[in-house]
Amino acid sequence: MNLPLTELQQFFGAYFNQDWMEDYSSADDVIDGFLKDSSKDIIITVKQEILEMINSYTNELDFQENLFQEQYCYYYYPHQWKSGLLWLTHIVSKFNEYLLAEQNTITK
Repeated sequence: MNLPLTELQQFFGAYFNQDWMEDYSSADDVIDGFLKDSSKDIIITVKQEILEMINSYTNELDFQENLFQEQYCYYYYPHQWKSGLLWLTHIVSKFNEYLLAEQNTITK
């Protein structure tokens, strides 16, 4: 029986797929594309799943194995980031900035 993919797996697998560099010029552009394409609820869910991944971090090797094999991510973050935790924290920051900007737009 195949289990449905989590929102996090869909984020990494769909946006950071093996061809992501053909569609985007940078990893930040990939994240921005996801934010523009997704509903607030999906963004919040993925953010929560990223925070859970951060909280379950034990070491870099296990983190990479999870990210690349279980989350279907094809972005090799060590080219730009010293650790997976730094990269995930960056993603959460981008999500927070986007959600705050959306909230400010609604309240104006």
